[in-house]
Amino acid sequence: MSKIHPTSIVDSQAELADDVEVGPHCIIEGPVKLAAGVRVIAQAHLLGPLEVGEGTIIWPFAVLGREPQDVKFRPGDPTAGVTIGRECLIREHASIHSSTRLDRPTRVGDGVFLMQCSHVGHDAQIGDKVVLVNGALIAGHAEIHEMANLGGNAGVHQFARVGRVAMMTGNMGISRDVLPYCTCRARNRLAGINAVGMRRAGYSREDIRATQIAFRELIRPYVPQNELLAELDLRGQTHSPLADIAQFIRESKRGVCPSEHTPPPGFGAWMHDHEPHDLALLGDQDRAD
Repeated sequence: MSKIHPTSIVDSQAELADDVEVGPHCIIEGPVKLAAGVRVIAQAHLLGPLEVGEGTIIWPFAVLGREPQDVKFRPGDPTAGVTIGRECLIREHASIHSSTRLDRPTRVGDGVFLMQCSHVGHDAQIGDKVVLVNGALIAGHAEIHEMANLGGNAGVHQFARVGRVAMMTGNMGISRDVLPYCTCRARNRLAGINAVGMRRAGYSREDIRATQIAFRELIRPYVPQNELLAELDLRGQTHSPLADIAQFIRESKRGVCPSEHTPPPGFGAWMHDHEPHDLALLGDQDRAD
């Protein structure tokens, strides 16, 4: 029999495996399925439709399956809810909102670590072994692919994607797609390759080196997209990360983040409109900036 603290409220529609533990002052409402080994430590609120995989641990004040923050959605509207995978860690005050759709739930994969106060919005898709550090915010319909790592207070815009084994630094946000295996430390700008993440994910030294070279030769400078994809396809025949990057670019709807070394939009026109003596008016501090 499940171990349920007497102060908790568990709906009759809930399905709990025999060894599930529910601590004090929890609310489990509606069709919630908790698989073997799930622990809900205390004071968490779970609303179905919600499925939680084996061995997942839910810390106090987590809120899972509540209505999406979408003005078109009304409390009580039908939803596919939330699906959470196996062996996840969901820390204090983390939240995952239900889907606005009937055919696909908000999904969190296996082995995901949601640190304190992180948020997964409605219809988002979170791959396996993703890490969301404290305060990371995933907007509705966004996709975070396998083994990506988002720093504290990082933010991902609606429908944007963060690729496999990519890494975003803290206190910044993106509204375009972050390429797989890349790092992002400025808004909508790629800094380089996540070599440490690739090594931890088991990629060979040759694949990591080939990805670094491709970034330096193809992504850091401006290369027309048709030429970029053709070269990535060619090199991807022997190095799978490059094939992944090419496929990711082809599937992008919001556009991908360029390199930090790419001039910002409008910079060329600004330079064209300013005479050299205008630039000479800048002080030393302005030049440094």
